[in-house]
Amino acid sequence: MAKQWHDDVFFGLHFDIHANETDRDLGKYADRAELLEQFRKIGPDFVQCDCKGHPGYASYPSKTAISAPGIVKDALREWREATKEMGIPLVMHYSGVWDAAALQQHPEWALVQEDGNPSETLTCPLSGYTDEYMIPQLLELITEYGVDGFWVDGENWASAPCYCHRCTATFREKTGYTEIPHSAKDPHWDEWLQFSRENFEDHVKRYTDAVHTCNPACTSCSNWMYTVREPDEITVPIDYISGDFSWIWSAGRALLETKFLDTRGKKWDLMAWGFTSHGTMDEWVFKSLDALCQEAGVVMANGGAVTIYDTPNRWGTLVKWHMDDIAEVARFCRARQPFCQGSQVVPQAAILHNAAHFYSQNSPLFNFGEAVQPVEGALHAVNQNGIAANILTAGDMLRHAEEYPLCVIPEQTRISKELHGRLAEYVKNGGALLLSGESCKEFAEELGVQFTDEEPKGYYDIDRDLSVEVGRRTQPVVGKWFGAKNVSADIVKPLLASRDSGPDRKETGFAAATVKRCGKGVIAGLYGPAFRGFFLSHYPMLRRFFRELLDDMAIPGLVRAEASSSVSISVRKKENQLQVHFVNLGCDPATAPGSSSVEFVPDIGPVTVAIPLDSAPKSVCVQPEGRSVEWSYKDGILTARLPRIGIHDILVIQ
Repeated sequence: MAKQWHDDVFFGLHFDIHANETDRDLGKYADRAELLEQFRKIGPDFVQCDCKGHPGYASYPSKTAISAPGIVKDALREWREATKEMGIPLVMHYSGVWDAAALQQHPEWALVQEDGNPSETLTCPLSGYTDEYMIPQLLELITEYGVDGFWVDGENWASAPCYCHRCTATFREKTGYTEIPHSAKDPHWDEWLQFSRENFEDHVKRYTDAVHTCNPACTSCSNWMYTVREPDEITVPIDYISGDFSWIWSAGRALLETKFLDTRGKKWDLMAWGFTSHGTMDEWVFKSLDALCQEAGVVMANGGAVTIYDTPNRWGTLVKWHMDDIAEVARFCRARQPFCQGSQVVPQAAILHNAAHFYSQNSPLFNFGEAVQPVEGALHAVNQNGIAANILTAGDMLRHAEEYPLCVIPEQTRISKELHGRLAEYVKNGGALLLSGESCKEFAEELGVQFTDEEPKGYYDIDRDLSVEVGRRTQPVVGKWFGAKNVSADIVKPLLASRDSGPDRKETGFAAATVKRCGKGVIAGLYGPAFRGFFLSHYPMLRRFFRELLDDMAIPGLVRAEASSSVSISVRKKENQLQVHFVNLGCDPATAPGSSSVEFVPDIGPVTVAIPLDSAPKSVCVQPEGRSVEWSYKDGILTARLPRIGIHDILVIQ
């Protein structure tokens, strides 16, 4: 794909208002000079603004679509002139699949729900909506306003199976099946969902092709396409990947996505909401500077571009003190840009996100449900034990497993024979493989265990007492455990039937975990839902159990950090630099369900990191401040000690 403007961006702004039928003063005071004043103090690389939100009303006077009744002045013209004067791209926020106003005029375009009722908000991807309504409006924006791109919202996450006559007839024609499935209990449910996902992808391809045909330099991006919620091979020619992570618990949501997007092979950005709520969207409160810098740090530390989202006033002006704060965040990001932009991941741990498993467990079509919990739990378990990790699709693990010292398969099913064989070969050739839950059953021979039909039970059948031993303590792990009996493993950690440890412990007779040397490598199994359990709890003793298991595996080639579990690390390279990024995810006061805002991020430390290197480095320092750091080099290991880290510090090794 040809180079386009998004390839070089690092910091952007996003504004939307979702115009509706009750608006009365849209754009009344929008002014190019005022926009220029605010943009110039921030210095964004690009700006995204509203043209059509989820209610479906255009916020500008459209000749092809339904315009909001309350437009007083064409604000979009002011935004276009301001961004043109600054020489930066202007991107349209456009609601795609979700369009309530269009359905009021064209009810025949509605998605038909499983109960037979038409949706009032969602369109059918096989209806005339995409070709007869959406595409003409996108082309109008290119030809009339000269916009530089589209960020299409309300897309995969708003999609659902459609039971209209078009979709059901096409499914029957394509597959030969006569019955249309309505639930996972019905035959051909997987095929029905795959058909529905392909219809969505075809919708995106049609409008993307139309945009590129009209202006090859104009970009097309479908919000959340090919992110964690859509772990497919990339086939639709979108120009980059993007998403807006949630307004609450934001840094944690960003961490999951960044660790996946960094492996997708396309340029990407993530959008931080500049405002938050206590969870119910009742009132919107602008976030603290520390909160926004923390979220930006997660994105930058993993190679992405940062976008900050705010809403303008309905009458067209920007909230000036919000812009002042965003300018401070921009300065924080620009200080790190020379180190982050264009950096590349140094492979450490790879965590499998298997599309076949995800789509069999998630909330159709593209929403999480509980399907991604083991993946996120594995990410936290590894990262909070001082190991950098990325998330890979099955295809990427097939192609790149040997680049990673450690591969983790967290409670995944439907692993293909090809991937099974690839991972078995990976271990024999020197790799380290850690499996959990049902994933282990497909690797029984390699693990050196035998599975029985007997399900492990706690003492007196109290399943919540099923525990693992951690030092002199135990940690319960609730959920389905598999009856794994050791045959040839080197290390066996027993699954306990009670909370007692030491000589008082009561064993189930099954293994909780095993470690086995296999060829030149090592393979370990956890025979229960340990990673999902960690996602749900983050119990310190369970984290320690993972650490002991990783230590038992004795994995060569890993960068290992000794730090608070609040520190997330990434290992990257740029030109002749090796970088270890530390992002401080702590805060004061601590967040809680009734106190969700990140108010202040105190420095944290000390942090010690051990880095395998072939030779002693020429210099080691902490950027962007250029601080000196205590370090030593011995027996092929660089050891550096940082007394403290801020929100996002970068250890740079030359």
